[in-house]
Amino acid sequence: MSTKFINICPSCGNEMSITTLSCKNCGIDIKGDFEIPAGNSTLSLSDNELSFLKLFLKHEGNITKIQGELGIGYFAVKGKLKTLNIKLGNEMEVGMENYKEKVESTGKGLPSQRIIGLLNEMGGSSECQMLRGEPLKIWLTEEGVRNSGFPELVCKWEIFDAIVEKAKELGGRMYRGDSAAQNGAKIGSKQLPLDTIDAFISIKFYGNEEGKSTLRRSTYYAAILAWAEICSNRRSDGNGGYIEICPKWMN
Repeated sequence: MSTKFINICPSCGNEMSITTLSCKNCGIDIKGDFEIPAGNSTLSLSDNELSFLKLFLKHEGNITKIQGELGIGYFAVKGKLKTLNIKLGNEMEVGMENYKEKVESTGKGLPSQRIIGLLNEMGGSSECQMLRGEPLKIWLTEEGVRNSGFPELVCKWEIFDAIVEKAKELGGRMYRGDSAAQNGAKIGSKQLPLDTIDAFISIKFYGNEEGKSTLRRSTYYAAILAWAEICSNRRSDGNGGYIEICPKWMN
């Protein structure tokens, strides 16, 4: 990968400067106002990333024009911008140390494949909405999806698939159990039955057992499944909030 230096500020148009030189071997930092030698590079952008940045500046951030010139969708443009911002140090989420722009998928026809495919198209990250309308940033890792609401949680591929399969066994509707889990209800109790998402995945995947309390994870799995148009994410019908599998995923 070649690296090139950006010598003009993309925000204000002034010249950029180097103020710190660091030695990776001994850790020494030297402060100053250093000249930029011709031909040297200090920013780790690939040629494609630099070309995209130039195009972004050329069109003054007009995403529609960028889409037209590159022939890609809105979310693909946003994904590229996300990647650039991360590399430029403008944006970083907790837990993004395992962030991937693309992950290979072999699970043909599975819900997890649908989610991987969408995030691959979007450059590895996107944004979905919680039930109350709050934005939730999500990003791709090898193991699953991380999110800004619960950064420590990796929503794993096999768990997405298992939730959908279990919901189908239940006729297409599966209660989340998130409110009960949040309030400390015990797994298997009337408040948190074994066939709710939080009880089900807690026992099957997170090493928990009946009669114990569990973390509220279903909120995030449900939001991501709904974002991928695999299910609808519904408010309480008097028995708690639930997901409803979309007809095309019921087969």
